[in-house]
Amino acid sequence: MKIKTALLLSITTPALLLGALQAHAQSQSSVTTGNINQGQAGLLNQQSLDLGNASQNGKARVNVGNVNQGQAGLLNQQSMKVGNAKGGQASVNAGSITQGQAGLLNQQSMDLGSVRGDGSSSVQVGTVVQGQAGLLQRQNMEIGKVQGDGSSQVMVGTAIQGQAGLLNNQNMQIGNSSGQGESRVVTGAAIQGQAGLLNNQEAKIGNTSGDGRSNVAVGAVVQGQAGLLNNQQVNIGNARNGTANVAVGSVVQVQGGMFNNQQVNIGNANNGSTSVAVGSVVQTSGGMLNNRTTNIGNN
Repeated sequence: MKIKTALLLSITTPALLLGALQAHAQSQSSVTTGNINQGQAGLLNQQSLDLGNASQNGKARVNVGNVNQGQAGLLNQQSMKVGNAKGGQASVNAGSITQGQAGLLNQQSMDLGSVRGDGSSSVQVGTVVQGQAGLLQRQNMEIGKVQGDGSSQVMVGTAIQGQAGLLNNQNMQIGNSSGQGESRVVTGAAIQGQAGLLNNQEAKIGNTSGDGRSNVAVGAVVQGQAGLLNNQQVNIGNARNGTANVAVGSVVQVQGGMFNNQQVNIGNANNGSTSVAVGSVVQTSGGMLNNRTTNIGNN
């Protein structure tokens, strides 16, 4: 009898452990909350916010009113990850997402609806805003980015980045896909604005590499700068071995000052295929020794 009991335990224990591991791997979370606020003031601050992210075979479902992060001081860092999936499924609904910093050597990073591996992400947000004032600031925003075999579906009312000061850098990427993944993004407007000296802005929308597929609809893409030695670049619906389908209402670049540079690249293919519909492209510079370049439908 004792032998039988020991044998039974030796058989069932691995099965129970396997079941527990499977339950953990397929875990689910569902969160509903009003507003989320984080605020700091001083030196060497760091903020990190992870909301509705899923890994392995897990599922995350989040409904939130507004998400806000704010910092003031020196050497601050903010990081926000919302509705990202790595092998799992993530679903997020949010009213607005805002990051704001003031001071010196600050850094902001926002990752919204990104997918790695074979996961899937669905994100709906009213407004996404990043704002900084000061010196040596850096902003990075990624929306609906897909790497691998996954899929991402993102709806954003407006995505805005704004900076004022010296030596600032902004990078916005929407609906870019690599590998064999697929990204679907609908955005009312993507707006970048800077004022000062030696600023840089770059927006990448609906670009693909590898065998990836990107489908992006944007009402307007707007970049505006004022000052000296500023640089702006917009890349829309460019494909490198992949497929990009992009519809844009208008692309507008405005600069005021001296030694500024503007560049727009739309629907260019490098061994890939692109389908781009653009209502209008407007570039305006006021000042002296400014440069503008537009490339559309080149192979």
